[in-house]
Amino acid sequence: MKSLHSTNYSHMRYPQLAKEALLRSRLRAHPENRVVAKLIDAILVEALISIFCFFWDPAAYILAVLLWGSIELLGRGQSPGKWLLGLHTIEVRRGMKASFYAGLVRNFPFVLLSFGLGRGGWTSAFFLVPCAFCLFVEAYFIFNVRSGIRVGDILGATRVADFKDEHTKFIEQFLREDEVV
Repeated sequence: MKSLHSTNYSHMRYPQLAKEALLRSRLRAHPENRVVAKLIDAILVEALISIFCFFWDPAAYILAVLLWGSIELLGRGQSPGKWLLGLHTIEVRRGMKASFYAGLVRNFPFVLLSFGLGRGGWTSAFFLVPCAFCLFVEAYFIFNVRSGIRVGDILGATRVADFKDEHTKFIEQFLREDEVV
């Protein structure tokens, strides 16, 4: 008979991340890389939303939810910004890349940001004020908590970690060669 506390990690892609306590983790991605990656993602998402809003204005709300929930489903839990900077998002309980639900929960402040940007009048302020507060708290956690876990990561049970594959090794080598010259 299995114990309630025994866990089989054989089905998980990243069992080392699932075994470690979320808030006490020392496996953290570099905070500046996380911020730049999220900035790249926000620019891409807002550009797509703006294009579709040109044709149909309610598309902004639908696309914001769909894009922010699914942006990390690409590749190995990597959004375009995370892919460029060699990061990935892992859902800790499953030891796999984040699901749509986990992505939506962890990116909720950015959904609010998308709702508020580009909309005029009082509705913009209605979304941007809570969004600004959430983003301030998120930045505080990323830079000041030892584990680098932000509130969205806690609620979505996710973690952002470094991920090195062939393209990131190539970029790092290219940057090192550029510094020598």
